[in-house]
Amino acid sequence: MLVATDTVRMLEFNEQLTLIGRTEARATSSIVSEVDGAVDSIVTGEGVWVTRGTVLVALDGERVRLDLQSRTADLKQAEAQLQLARSHRKRTEELFARELVRQITLDSAEAWITSAEAQVMRAEALRDRAAIDYESCRIKAPYSGYTLRRHLDAGEWVSVGDPVYDMVDLSELTVVVDLPERKFGHLEIGSSVFIIASGDEQEPLTGRVTGFAPNASGETHTYPVIIKVDNREGRLGGGALVRATLSMKERFSSLAVPKDAVVRQGMQSLVYTINEGLAAPIPVMTSASSGSMVAVSGDGLQVGMPIVVRGNERIFPGSPVRTEESTAPAAPPADGASASP
Repeated sequence: MLVATDTVRMLEFNEQLTLIGRTEARATSSIVSEVDGAVDSIVTGEGVWVTRGTVLVALDGERVRLDLQSRTADLKQAEAQLQLARSHRKRTEELFARELVRQITLDSAEAWITSAEAQVMRAEALRDRAAIDYESCRIKAPYSGYTLRRHLDAGEWVSVGDPVYDMVDLSELTVVVDLPERKFGHLEIGSSVFIIASGDEQEPLTGRVTGFAPNASGETHTYPVIIKVDNREGRLGGGALVRATLSMKERFSSLAVPKDAVVRQGMQSLVYTINEGLAAPIPVMTSASSGSMVAVSGDGLQVGMPIVVRGNERIFPGSPVRTEESTAPAAPPADGASASP
């Protein structure tokens, strides 16, 4: 059997502590209506992932559209009045320069412009507000996430502030674990955490310690630790129980092998070395990990010893093996069968 090997090394690791925690979503919100109106249609269903800006519910916007048209017409009228006021001031200034009108007439022209400018500003604000209301008739997702419960059906009347949909954002999760009192002061902000969900056989997710409470719980004498986990791949759900392995300040030296070298058989972990062309298993115990390396201990392990890192899932104790650098099997195939790479 063709295998790839690495070597046993001596490395430094951080002490690690595994605690049980529960995931919390980044945001769980009730999306509300910003305008009054009748529900025209339900655009998005429950329990689906949507991107930010996706329309969830459409309200009947005809009444708001007509109000927008009216506000737009009011703005045009105010702008016309402002233009007339500016023309009047220009003519008044020319007459004042020729001493054909008094100062009070010029002051009145200036006052008319000030009033007209204020009317334009007010009309613009009312037009913009009507435009926002018209846009709000299409109730959209404020962030990317999953829709949950829908609170209404088509044809119902919705008032400002009424909930329309519940949504949850799982792109980032918070995990809270309780640090034992004896470990207080042994953990640093920013230290890495490995997160594994129950039954998840994939690689652990990596999180970071972002904070912890300095006051212990009066009942359990533990300190809540806050962990943030990037969950954009959607591997974890909200409210899930997870195992969080924290990296403590203390460091120790240990024999280390790549994670791919460790084979689990039932409750036992082992690694394969090569002895005279045959696979030889060595039972090991794992303790801490760092990147792709894991700290191990076991009788017979030595620094520099070759360890199988690829192909070990297909071999058994005593299997004839050859490494990728070899050109021929270490032992002939049994029963005259042809060798397979």
